[in-house]
Amino acid sequence: MTALMQVVPDLQDVTVVERAEALVVAAADHLRLPAANLPKAALGCLLDELSQLLEQRTALSAESTVDSTETAELLISILRVRCGLLDHDLSRRVRYLSEIRNALGDLRGLSPREMIYAAPVLLSREFGFARTMISTVRGSVWRPQHLFIEDERADPYSRPFLEYVRGAHIQLADAPLEAELIRKRCGAFVPLPKDDKRTFKELINVSGCRGYIAAPITVGGRAIGMLHADRPEPDGVVTTDHLDQLEAFAECLAVAFESAVLEEKAARQRVEVEKLCGNVDELLRRSARSALWSVSGATPSQRHDSHDRRDQPAVPALTAREREIMSYVATGATNGQIARCLVISEGTVKSHLKHIATKLHTSSRAAAVAVYAGIATAASGESR
Repeated sequence: MTALMQVVPDLQDVTVVERAEALVVAAADHLRLPAANLPKAALGCLLDELSQLLEQRTALSAESTVDSTETAELLISILRVRCGLLDHDLSRRVRYLSEIRNALGDLRGLSPREMIYAAPVLLSREFGFARTMISTVRGSVWRPQHLFIEDERADPYSRPFLEYVRGAHIQLADAPLEAELIRKRCGAFVPLPKDDKRTFKELINVSGCRGYIAAPITVGGRAIGMLHADRPEPDGVVTTDHLDQLEAFAECLAVAFESAVLEEKAARQRVEVEKLCGNVDELLRRSARSALWSVSGATPSQRHDSHDRRDQPAVPALTAREREIMSYVATGATNGQIARCLVISEGTVKSHLKHIATKLHTSSRAAAVAVYAGIATAASGESR
């Protein structure tokens, strides 16, 4: 076994990330480069760069030596571990989607306002963040809406943090990082917020934040809010993996929120339509009763009732010709067809229809037919 294979452990004994880290050290040592202390999220890019350097070294090697053999072994190992990293990344993303699906299941059926309060709790529960916050953005103002802290008693900053965000209105001009997040509609990874000149220091200090991530909530191509999270379990250090989780959750939350808003609007419109239909039905019933009193004649008690209902004046009775014309209109006949059937001019038909509309207090053929049908039905019931 070569010295290289002793340095790089077997994939079955360690995780693919640990194997990749060992490969970075081995390749850097083989190339006589200083080992870089890079975060795990940069492993793939670093392995690609080292692979290119190893390929260049192989191309420049004139003879087959022990050195070139180790270079080839490194290249093969890097290729294998890169495949492993891709599988690892895919599994991780599938896990994220599963967690997001569970969270969205709990959001289903909630109103937009309820969703604002539920989202931070679900985000903390599904992804293990100790603190999560949801905010809205209106114009140039950042407005925190709900801050969830997993264990308020254990967090010495919980009370001042909660008091600060309650009713806070933060100008985005004072928080360039969040302003950029809203403008570009992309997430923000902030491992050192106190050293980052773009962060809003007043909020950083009062919250005791050591590192956070943020993602926009985008609806219709416009960022309407933000999600913030920090102190992930178990070590409390945010990574770009956490940012991927938050961005995916924010994207799905935006879809759920938009659906809830549309459903709420549809429910209000249904109520308005039902009220409108009820008003139309009542108007038609009143018109039918008024016309019936005039056509069939009202009894003394009915006349007394009619006198009491001052908002329901009696409608003049239709003449025989007008009733005849309305019977044709009810079948959907046009003015010309009615004129030919009754052997009168089309102008005469129009004149009769104007008189009918005035008597029945209607403004359309459909309304006139509805009122006439009500009169006919009522009259038929009275005759029985």
